[in-house]
Amino acid sequence: MTEGTPVRNYYQGIYLTETIMGNPNGDFIDNSPRNVDGAVFTTDKCIKYNVRKYIHDTLENFGEKENIVFFFPRLIDSTNEEDMKFKTRDQVFEHFKNFEEILKVSPDVRMFGGTFSVDNNAKQIYGPIQLSYGLDINGAQIIRHQIGAPFATSEGSQKTVGSESVVDDAIIAYDITINPNNYKDLLLEDDLELFKKALWEGTNLRKTTSKKTDSKLLILIKFKNDSENDKVDAINMGELKQLISIKGGKSKKMDENTICLDCENLVKKIKKYEKYIECIDIYCDSDDVELNSLEIDGENLKDTNIKVNIYEPLSLLSD
Repeated sequence: MTEGTPVRNYYQGIYLTETIMGNPNGDFIDNSPRNVDGAVFTTDKCIKYNVRKYIHDTLENFGEKENIVFFFPRLIDSTNEEDMKFKTRDQVFEHFKNFEEILKVSPDVRMFGGTFSVDNNAKQIYGPIQLSYGLDINGAQIIRHQIGAPFATSEGSQKTVGSESVVDDAIIAYDITINPNNYKDLLLEDDLELFKKALWEGTNLRKTTSKKTDSKLLILIKFKNDSENDKVDAINMGELKQLISIKGGKSKKMDENTICLDCENLVKKIKKYEKYIECIDIYCDSDDVELNSLEIDGENLKDTNIKVNIYEPLSLLSD
């Protein structure tokens, strides 16, 4: 069905972002930061959009790699971007011969799955890569302020036309699970590498006046696979994002450059599952994130035989 080496291990992970004086994920009512009684959260779709946009912007239209991102807004042929005229889902399907071709050429489908209607048949794929809703762990405050129009009214005076909402400093944590059993041999090793790169850089590159979210930390825990059949050994440790917190239970201030995280509860959980874990990959800039309680002896997590690989985010950009 697809060319390449399929992923044959189960993964769990944590992805951390930070938004300072911006909007990590606006709602559809007034575009204010999504929240429950002031507690800021985000949907998985805002992060998946970042991944898809990165692939669209950097890989599409090179050679034969055209229209490879399936779930992405596509302009109607012979129209200008500023016209905002987009194709329907059926019109997007016209670029593909059949369902199998979608799976072959579309990395976002191999990552996240989706619901399709092809040849009068409904199909649904529960994607191997799943992201949870994101939760702010920094007690971010929502700031609302008025904005004005750049033009004068008919009476000759400027008039305030609305309001805008941002967060002061939101540190959002997401859970990641990667389960190849969701669809056999669909997710490829190359897709997983592309996902990591697109997750980190796609988020960083999406910059507007209000959307200024930055990737800060990616932890991926790779589980052993001793299965001798088609199924991958899958063991889930439960949600991990709630096992990290700001050190000392305090909130990080906007003028503080480094996020100091307390990882003690995460380390305790990892040690309980030591015999099932093959290795842990960590991507972060040490100037941006301090991982307290995550102690490394040589190349292993302290008091365990779990290998820990720590990478600079720039390593994701290498081919």
